[in-house]
Amino acid sequence: MPEEEPRQKPMEEEEDDEEPQPLPLVQEQPPLLPKQEQHPEDQPPEEQAQTPPIPITLSAEEASTMRERRLRTLAARSIIQTPLAAATTAPSPEKASRKQTNVSGESRLVREATHSDSESSTWPDLSSKTDMDVEMTSVVPIQDVEMAPALSLPSEAATKRTVRPQSGTVDTPSSTKQHSTVNPERESVDEQNEQLLSRLLNCTWNEFGSGSIICAQTASFLEQHPSKRFDFDFIVSNVLMETALKIYNDELGEGSACLVDDMEFSTPKKIKSDDTEVQEIMANAVASTSTIEEAATSSQSEATASSDASSCLAPSVLNIATTTKHSVILYLMKCYENYQSECAIKTAASQPALHLAFENIMRMTVLVLTDRIHQNLNWRLDQSALLELMYMEKVSESFLVDIVAHTHEDLEAFDTIFGQVLRGLFTGMQRNICTAKINLLQIEWLAKLVVIKVGAVRPLADLVARQPNFIPPICTKISGPEIVKCSFLGPFLSVSLFAEENVKFAETTKNKVEDALASRLRWGLHEMRTHLHGIFHSLCVNASSRPKTLEYIGNILRRNDRRVQFASDEKLLARDGFVINLMSVLQHLSVKIKLERVEPNYHYMRNSQVSIEQDTKIRYNEEEYKSFLGREFSEPVKEVNFQTQCWFLTLQAHHLGYMPAIQRYRQKMRAIKELQKLIDELDRTKQHWVNSRYATRNNQFKERWEKQLRKLNRSKNCSEITLLDPALLQRCTEFYSTVCEFMLYQFEGRAIGGPFISKLPVQTLKATDAFSALPEWYIDDIAEFILFTMQHANVDIRQSIDHSIITWLLTCVCASHLIKNPYVTAKLVEVMFVFSLKPANSVNTAMWNHELAQNALVSALMRFYVDVETTGQSTEFYDKFTIRYHISHLFKSMWENPIHRQAVICESRVGNQFVKFVNMLMNDTTFLLDECLENLKRIHQTQQLLSDKQSLTKMTADQQQSRLTQLATDERQCRSYLTLARETVDLFHYLTSDIKEPFMRAELVDRLSSMLNFNLKQLAGPKCNDLKVKNPAKYGWEPRSLLAQIFDIYLHLDCDRFAEALAADERSFDVHICNEAASRIKRLALRSAVEVERFKALTQRAHEIYVTNQQTEDECADAPDEFKDPLMDTLMSDPVVLPSGTVMDRAIITRHLLNSCTDPFNRQPLTEDMLVANLELKHRIEAWRKEQRGKRNNR
Repeated sequence: MPEEEPRQKPMEEEEDDEEPQPLPLVQEQPPLLPKQEQHPEDQPPEEQAQTPPIPITLSAEEASTMRERRLRTLAARSIIQTPLAAATTAPSPEKASRKQTNVSGESRLVREATHSDSESSTWPDLSSKTDMDVEMTSVVPIQDVEMAPALSLPSEAATKRTVRPQSGTVDTPSSTKQHSTVNPERESVDEQNEQLLSRLLNCTWNEFGSGSIICAQTASFLEQHPSKRFDFDFIVSNVLMETALKIYNDELGEGSACLVDDMEFSTPKKIKSDDTEVQEIMANAVASTSTIEEAATSSQSEATASSDASSCLAPSVLNIATTTKHSVILYLMKCYENYQSECAIKTAASQPALHLAFENIMRMTVLVLTDRIHQNLNWRLDQSALLELMYMEKVSESFLVDIVAHTHEDLEAFDTIFGQVLRGLFTGMQRNICTAKINLLQIEWLAKLVVIKVGAVRPLADLVARQPNFIPPICTKISGPEIVKCSFLGPFLSVSLFAEENVKFAETTKNKVEDALASRLRWGLHEMRTHLHGIFHSLCVNASSRPKTLEYIGNILRRNDRRVQFASDEKLLARDGFVINLMSVLQHLSVKIKLERVEPNYHYMRNSQVSIEQDTKIRYNEEEYKSFLGREFSEPVKEVNFQTQCWFLTLQAHHLGYMPAIQRYRQKMRAIKELQKLIDELDRTKQHWVNSRYATRNNQFKERWEKQLRKLNRSKNCSEITLLDPALLQRCTEFYSTVCEFMLYQFEGRAIGGPFISKLPVQTLKATDAFSALPEWYIDDIAEFILFTMQHANVDIRQSIDHSIITWLLTCVCASHLIKNPYVTAKLVEVMFVFSLKPANSVNTAMWNHELAQNALVSALMRFYVDVETTGQSTEFYDKFTIRYHISHLFKSMWENPIHRQAVICESRVGNQFVKFVNMLMNDTTFLLDECLENLKRIHQTQQLLSDKQSLTKMTADQQQSRLTQLATDERQCRSYLTLARETVDLFHYLTSDIKEPFMRAELVDRLSSMLNFNLKQLAGPKCNDLKVKNPAKYGWEPRSLLAQIFDIYLHLDCDRFAEALAADERSFDVHICNEAASRIKRLALRSAVEVERFKALTQRAHEIYVTNQQTEDECADAPDEFKDPLMDTLMSDPVVLPSGTVMDRAIITRHLLNSCTDPFNRQPLTEDMLVANLELKHRIEAWRKEQRGKRNNR
């Protein structure tokens, strides 16, 4: 509220004065003015209404004269405190509550200049001047000829100014100009700079200015010291200080919002007469005074809100100092914007003035932000005023850059200003972690701040690294979540859409997330991670903050290394969203890393940021690993480049971030499947228990399971948004491609050098120490990632599978002897199985055309098919069927390719590997067919029982429930076994079509014929009707197809040796059953008549041999025990001696060694080359047989 002042004399009288008169202590009553010149408040009310103020249009010369007179008046007023004004003016409620201890009665500039010029320099005695003006509290733009609530000075754009000397003895700049001897050209430049600074600062300190803010103290000083008129450094600093104090103390009045927020210059075309202006301002003052009591009774919150001219965000503790600081900063930023605008049109003459203004603006900004002008006792509780304006997008990035450049060398001021900003960002981010949508405000601003570069350094990146909580000291036993919650960058990395981490978001995704919404959410995650990458990139590019940043990342990974452990407690470790965000940041940082610059042994070094000590190694056990480290890496390495550290940290982040998240997602999927199965089972059997005593219990179970199912589905949907993000999957695939390159060099044990080209045959590879000590998950994680993506992702990542990944995959499978854990190789085989699935695509084409696939894959798959028989795990018996199913499918795919088919045929002719492979294939086929046929029989019986209502009614409810449960189990097992059995029978079918000789070996042919005879008897024998079930397609049961395939195998192996083997099977061979099978084949037209006749001929020959064998066996029954095999009790034909001294038939012991390489009597290791032929016994057996035949012939 402006203070009242003594009334002014008319303009005409002031111009006639020769010199100012002393002002008495008690002001005299001014002479009565003519009626038309009296103030409105001096007239009766009715006269005021009848004689409104008359607008007057002034010429440029008159406007200039009026401006000069007003500034002289304001200069005089700045040092004269009239008792009358103090007595008649009441302060506003806001002013009354503040102690203005920092505002002096005169300006700092006046005091300093008075002391520096001369002690005799005194202010002119203006006390006698009765022509005092009213203080102009604000100047706002005028849109028309009517006067606005505050005075507006004419600008240069509106009225062309004519400068002429003033009458009187007061030493004004214009009068000094007449007598000055300064170069007129130089003075013209100074005048232009003076007007430029007035526009830039939006302040006026003499009659030549065009700013809206009147700086009375500066004007009073220049009235007395005209020589300082063009001392711009002196003036600008004082003008900024005076303006700042005015804003702090609300001396700009009601127009301060316009002055600070808009900062527009007043450019009126017309102004009113001086006396009319004074009358209007005084009337406003009286009106404002009458409302003091109402304002005083208003609430404190309303008073504070009304004083917040710039509409700032409310700080944590709202006080006058904080809100007025906003206004001061806004004013300084507007000056900065004006500076930038002027720089766009600067000239050589204006450049020094612009530079001077810039330096003073920056200096004043620092003083304001560090609370050196106006003390703020609550600075520890207040949020940064600069940060609040940043949130409001009122701070330009160029302004921030210049503030950083101006203060970064003054660490105290720099830390004070931006330390508070960083703390505000930290606390703000903590509040925005758990929100319904992704909030990027704090992350965006932190990214903008740390990227600011001054010379070769990034000051704010250094400040972030200097924060006390950048790497916080660990105070608890749960260091994983502690470093996440307490570290400075922890909240920024914790933004997540996982349901367990962001409950508010999970509540909004109760149903399945639509593709459009998922795309928007993933774009938000991508944008957030891009900003996070910018933050970490700035911290890592900056040399001084890089070591601490890498140490921080290493600490996070080391303290959360238990995330990959089985059944780890998620609450005691960092959550999935946090580590995946960190992984994404490291992915971006690793994009341009060249693999040849990575030190391959970094993870073994003592000062490494990654820890693999507790991980299972590819070949070494714990003792071997420690011995290797002590031998090769006992001393720490001093310097390791950034590329190496970043690449290994990225690899570790994938292991600790994405892999555990995948496992948890699969656990959710399994739980959902099991719950849904339980609910379906209750619904299916509801008619059996709805009226029983179990009804209430079952309904409660169902309600509980449905609730859990909804919760799990919501969690699954939230997880899919992050885990199945196509952009994230693409980056993971690209990084894993570099890991494959790294592993290929480790396989061959040579240094990394450009794209990998194999130089050694894969069969000759030997494990080096460095390779043997590698963590097993280096291989396992890549396979796990590919399987997860191919199974669950909606996008096809095959286009991202490059030559490096395919070469790595084939090398691992073909060199499986280098990998100790067979389950790792099994997972790689599964990846190949997934790649081989139809339709044809670029990946399986590249895989089958690869050199390793054509030359080494067949032998490797056959060897692994045999080796997987024993894995060392308790579930090895069932695991092998799944693994062999994948291998069988791969052989089937390879058989369709002529090149790979020829490779299989060639392998069958070389060595003993194919025989072992066929033996295991027969074992599996025998077991699987037996199991699935038995399950089909039980299913048939249960279905017959359930269809017989009389038998069903005789059973109790518990018996019925037990039958239903057993039926579900049999159906599930039957489906599984039939799937595997079909694949093995298919493999037999196409192998025997082109390969016959290996199947005729003594150790194979007898078992093969027995298997075929048994299954033919099951399908075509008298009890084949027991295999009929309802809806056979539900189980994948196709009896006709299976019968036709077995029929084909008989024909593929048709020969005399095979006929003998068929006849030797006394348990299952029956010529009548064979004829019945042939009749069914012919009747169902499954095969041609020619093929049926061939089959009958084969079985007839076998029957004839069978009859002959029966007579021979009767004679051999009397053979001496030494001629019989101790294991099978049959007459030996080729006796051999085992290392233990036992004598066995070669065919029997060889067949045993195909399944187990041990002595059947003492379980000691035994191989075929350890067998010794017993020729003497063989000759004796042959002689005895010859003797027996002779006796038979004589009869």
